[in-house]
Amino acid sequence: MKNKSLIIAFIIIIVLIVAGVGGGVYFFYYKNSGENQNVYCTQDAKLCPDGSYVSRQGPNCEFAQCPSGLFFDQTVSDGTVKISIPSAEFGLAVTKEQILVLSYIPPCDENFDYCLYYIGSAYEGTNFESAGIRIQKREDLIDETACLETQPNGYNNLVPETYFEDDYSIGVFSPLNDAAAGHYSEGSLYRLFYDNACYEFQTRIGQSQFANYPEGSIKEFTLEDKSALELELQQVLNAITLPDGTNNLF
Repeated sequence: MKNKSLIIAFIIIIVLIVAGVGGGVYFFYYKNSGENQNVYCTQDAKLCPDGSYVSRQGPNCEFAQCPSGLFFDQTVSDGTVKISIPSAEFGLAVTKEQILVLSYIPPCDENFDYCLYYIGSAYEGTNFESAGIRIQKREDLIDETACLETQPNGYNNLVPETYFEDDYSIGVFSPLNDAAAGHYSEGSLYRLFYDNACYEFQTRIGQSQFANYPEGSIKEFTLEDKSALELELQQVLNAITLPDGTNNLF
């Protein structure tokens, strides 16, 4: 009887394979010895963000995990400076309507060419609200001095840290803090002057006042959590690359 069942299963597999040839759908067979049952999985594929494909795996016919790490390369505005986006942790928006994270303090201010915003789940159930990097080519800052020294919007007396290399220069304004109605944010603004153009990158982490929640209703977004998220944002900044391959600019 056992041999007969195997023969029938084999015939079914052959029939399914032949039937699937015309439609581009094939089937894999798995023997689930623990439950003593046969499993047939369609050989459809899932497109991953990095352009690769993963297939279904037994015994539950679930898609394999997509590769992790930096996957999406995008040049900023004029095709010069390249940014790389971590696959699992960040979303990309080119308009404010595309930002899928809704919070009192948005991950990016409205004026951006790109907004890389945090979509991970590590801080769910805490007073964390949002995090992101706002990216904008500043057409109005037309020379190196203006790029490196013009104050961020809403600020008057921040003193930038400046760095000068042979073919580019950097200006950093920090800290950038904002607060309203029990919500607050922290971050920094980075300017890159390269090839007579000014590029702006602003980090932000927003949260609400933990003390405003009923005791025990949420967990606290701790300083350690904030440091870990700052490191993720910094890793994105480190991946910003000039055409000659230079990175780790900030």
